[in-house]
Amino acid sequence: MRPIITVVVPVLNEEENLRTTLESLRAQTFKDYELIVVDNGSTDRSLEIARQHADLVLFEERRGAVWAMHRGFLSARGEFLAGADADTIYPPTWLAKMVRALSKPGTVAAYGPMGFRESPTPLKELEAFGYGVLAIFSRLFGVHLTGAANFGFHKEAYIEVGGYEKFGHLASPDFWLSLNLKKIGKVRFVPNMVCYTSNRRFVKLRWKAGFLAFWFWLDVALRRGRLTAEDYWRLVRQV
Repeated sequence: MRPIITVVVPVLNEEENLRTTLESLRAQTFKDYELIVVDNGSTDRSLEIARQHADLVLFEERRGAVWAMHRGFLSARGEFLAGADADTIYPPTWLAKMVRALSKPGTVAAYGPMGFRESPTPLKELEAFGYGVLAIFSRLFGVHLTGAANFGFHKEAYIEVGGYEKFGHLASPDFWLSLNLKKIGKVRFVPNMVCYTSNRRFVKLRWKAGFLAFWFWLDVALRRGRLTAEDYWRLVRQV
């Protein structure tokens, strides 16, 4: 029987975090789903861990999480699709909230806030609240603050707008994807659909993370599309 939703997790050398992520996805209260892990060339134990928890494990040779997710989305059997990061923890009701949001009339996509898994509980909630405030601000400029770790959509809508295949070369493919999805339906922000991702990249970049995030956001807000994925990784390596 076809599942209602497929969750796709792209993986590249995430043996330290992957098991916790997959266990949190397997502990969801909503059960009518398919879990796909797409390996992107791991050389550690990620593949072994994935096979212990996933319904299907695939391989994508093109390096990059967007290409791995796209590979999984094309193979998905679910009516709905959801992306999940390999270093993120998902509360038990996360998937139920995603399905509920995507089932609303006229809705083609849904996304929610994120906090950091390493933070103490009160701070996690404050981080998620802050994300929500930024999401409201961002929508004033027509940009949905979507992140691949907490982003879902109708499979038909994803394919109709070209999916990550069309936007994967850009620096902010999640933003560009949501911009095009909202041309055919509602992209819904769900404040209580929270997940908790790793802060390791933010800790490494420190204050420069905010500067880079704003720079890439501005490229989308102004509809320039000048910054590419190569630009992103080049700038990250420089700082």
